[in-house]
Amino acid sequence: MMRSLYNLIPEETALLVIDMQNGYCHLNGSIGSTGADVSQMNATIPHVKKLVEECRAAGILDIWTKQHHYADDITKEKHRILPHNRRGKTVPKNLAIKNSWDSQFVDELKELAATSEEIIIKHRFSAFLDTRLETLLRMKGINTLIVCGVVTTHCVESTVRDGYQKDYDMIVVNEGVGAFSNEANRASLKLMNQYFGIVISQEEALKLITEKQTLLNYA
Repeated sequence: MMRSLYNLIPEETALLVIDMQNGYCHLNGSIGSTGADVSQMNATIPHVKKLVEECRAAGILDIWTKQHHYADDITKEKHRILPHNRRGKTVPKNLAIKNSWDSQFVDELKELAATSEEIIIKHRFSAFLDTRLETLLRMKGINTLIVCGVVTTHCVESTVRDGYQKDYDMIVVNEGVGAFSNEANRASLKLMNQYFGIVISQEEALKLITEKQTLLNYA
């Protein structure tokens, strides 16, 4: 295993908080209401809250993404191969419809999100696809993203892959992300850690944010 000292530069770093919305994280959200296990996503909430608070104290910009779907979205109907939200009950058709309760940030994070300078609206898995995120990062001189949020296997991994391919350093916080199962979460984290960035614990992330450096262990 390789190890190296990593120095964090606050003004070149941003915390990216992905889709901490009722539809994904709340037990009564549209996904939870199907009987799907959202406990992992719900468990990320206090970790995300702490990360945002510590990043703000350290002068690190926090950027939030919010997924918006539309009830009259015709793009899914054009597929001849069934898209993911038409297969079974895990992804309901009413998930995160714009202006619905489902699309709102969870109560525990609503106040923090409301005071953020930057909210990115997105319509696909990756926060980079057809959004203003990359332009914002260039304008702010950001080259490193600390990533937390949901769902690990979907929007988190898609964003981390795209960020890496756009030459950003991607840091994923283990306890700050969640998926529908431990097995799926572990597989996604392993892949991101090997190829698209590095996965660190919440403890390591907080140390990095507050002390501006930490030893990184590479798989």
